[in-house]
Amino acid sequence: MNLGMAFEVPEGVIQLNVGGTCYLTTVETLKRDQYSLLAQILTIEGMEANSKVAKKMSNGAVFIDRDGELFAYILDFLRSGKLLLPENFRELARLKEEVQFYQLEELMQQLLPYYNLKYPTRTSSINILNNNNITTNSNAAAVAVARTNALYETGGFITLGYRGTFAFGRDGQADVKFRKLHRILVCGKAQLCREVFGDTLNESRDPDREGAERYTARLYLKHQCLERACDNLSEKGFRLITACSSGANGFVTSTTQQSSSNNSQRESGDMEENRWAHYTEYVFYREPQFGLFTSPDISPRI
Repeated sequence: MNLGMAFEVPEGVIQLNVGGTCYLTTVETLKRDQYSLLAQILTIEGMEANSKVAKKMSNGAVFIDRDGELFAYILDFLRSGKLLLPENFRELARLKEEVQFYQLEELMQQLLPYYNLKYPTRTSSINILNNNNITTNSNAAAVAVARTNALYETGGFITLGYRGTFAFGRDGQADVKFRKLHRILVCGKAQLCREVFGDTLNESRDPDREGAERYTARLYLKHQCLERACDNLSEKGFRLITACSSGANGFVTSTTQQSSSNNSQRESGDMEENRWAHYTEYVFYREPQFGLFTSPDISPRI
């Protein structure tokens, strides 16, 4: 954003130059966290104390020697109180460094669940910024852990499996061999399966229905339309990552067919269906969803 040297900044508005990228915001926005570096540099004493990274420019703007692009997410948080990240955001480690630099405790609490999710081995403890010192806050840690767990719950794997063949009709003489599915099986975390398939999910064969974290392989759909099931998964953000299938059964030989010549027409059709029977599985995956805690009204489970 090029504001120009002759731009007249209204009263109560401050111009920031962060790593060469210019921003306009209000003084009140920067004061959202009174202990942050951004609130400190609004005073003469704070500017002098942070003179190594923040300086006053000739046009009245404040220059901060940090990443200009990532500052946009920090400024958005100061404006709304919400951490808003785009889908497939890949700069979590760098953003965490920027949040630590600006000493924004509340933003760090919202960022840590996403960081812990991507880098679980790097975070043995949760450090929260408070009044320019890095301290360990047990309450904030509990909230961050609960939010991380909730993020895990929004993502996961769901597997669809079905045993299929072709409907040959009587004596195997049907003009069109339509696909024939016996049942679409569903495997995965029960909570995710309910979210995706809703009332079309049959849980009558699953004896243990307690616990949101429970995994099960005993669910199936009330319909036999594979495309409908795939549409449901796609609408909920799942994508197909792999699939596998068995070959058609080759055990029905011509000899078997000849020996079965005296069977009824229906048995002949069943034989053809058994000959082409196969089992297929599709594995779908959804990543944990960013933006789950963008609303301050949402309280994570602790």
